[in-house]
Amino acid sequence: MSQDPRKREEAAEALGETRRPEAVELLSMALEDADEDVREAAVDALAEIGGDTAIGLLQQALADQDESIRETAADILAELTAPRRRGQRSTRKGARYPHE
Repeated sequence: MSQDPRKREEAAEALGETRRPEAVELLSMALEDADEDVREAAVDALAEIGGDTAIGLLQQALADQDESIRETAADILAELTAPRRRGQRSTRKGARYPHE
């Protein structure tokens, strides 16, 4: 793993862009990173991937030491788990979820 937090953040972002469930395991490690930007990127990446395992990890992120990460995880969980009418768009800026 890189010593550079920016590279770890970029790696988490790239994993989210793949939208592959296999990336969730790596993102779970990023959620435990010492750098809050890396953890934030992991939360956003999990939102991109979705699925039960990602939701479980996002629930764990609700206990993060950083308030902004807890808030982001809560917002994402609300969107991922809320029933939606067909065609309704996300309210999160830039949100792209596989279930939409």
